[in-house]
Amino acid sequence: MKAATIAAMIKLTALPRGPVALAPEVATQLGRLAAKLGRPAAVTVDPALVEAAEAELRTAIPFEVLAVLAVENRMLAGLAYWTEEIDAFYAADEAPIRFPHVAFAQLVGTPEDWTAEPCFAAFARTADRAKARLVRWDVRKPDRDGTPYSLAQYLVERHEVLPRGKAAPLELTIAAPPVVEHWATHTTFGRGRVLARGEGKTKIEFADGVRTLADNFLTFE
Repeated sequence: MKAATIAAMIKLTALPRGPVALAPEVATQLGRLAAKLGRPAAVTVDPALVEAAEAELRTAIPFEVLAVLAVENRMLAGLAYWTEEIDAFYAADEAPIRFPHVAFAQLVGTPEDWTAEPCFAAFARTADRAKARLVRWDVRKPDRDGTPYSLAQYLVERHEVLPRGKAAPLELTIAAPPVVEHWATHTTFGRGRVLARGEGKTKIEFADGVRTLADNFLTFE
């Protein structure tokens, strides 16, 4: 059965609002990662962005993956990007391989050359994010179910040694970003009022309507 067919069969669970309970060991590990990266020990994820990504990928996204992306300050759009790249790679084969997972990080290679012996951290598509299983997927030597993987292994592979000692456990909250009274200017759309910011994007009210744009195309004031 094709991955697209499997995905279409998944009925997504509702995304909760408010604080999310992470497993104690996950909160501890991600708290140490936040300390290493100079990020706050409390992160907030925009539910609208999560739900849009889940709808596109037809899978619930595990809370620990949402937390990792938030701490690393990465966008959810990357999940669709990596997954589409892997699907496209396999589609070119004479005997296409099924990739019934969603990739959330590249482990080997570079963003400029993802074909350099690429391996990915991924998770199996699921309707219940609490039961999601992380895997390590080698594009060149694929295993039907992927290699069992853990958040601890991912952190070692991506970030090497995390600081020891006391670090506040990570707190994950799913909530809409607050409305802020600031302004931003875009070369095409002009000056507009900032409505919300998150994950490298900003929602702005311009004279001709509301738009969501990448922060690197904006000048803030």
